[in-house]
Amino acid sequence: MDKQIKTQKITLIRIYTDDSNGHINQMLEQLHQRDDVNGATIFRGIAGFGKEGRIHQSSLLDLSSQLPVVIELFHKSSQSEELINFIHTQITNAHIVSWDANLSFEHID
Repeated sequence: MDKQIKTQKITLIRIYTDDSNGHINQMLEQLHQRDDVNGATIFRGIAGFGKEGRIHQSSLLDLSSQLPVVIELFHKSSQSEELINFIHTQITNAHIVSWDANLSFEHID
């Protein structure tokens, strides 16, 4: 078995939001069902602020649903604009950043 390093053009998409509407798990499930999404990770912040300028942070006593959440995924399709528009229909308070990147991975023949 030969191990090779392959490279693929992708679009990296980063979604900034919070879980105030409980939509994060639903969004992850919908991304998982798509054939054009290679992988996704959700990060929960411990503190942050948004456009209102209020600082939200966690404490040991409670986990606020207003904490920042970042969903990061990479998309193998050149039609990332369609995926970004879909995400906006699912998460109304999302800010989405995207850029072209190269994905390197091991491939075993």
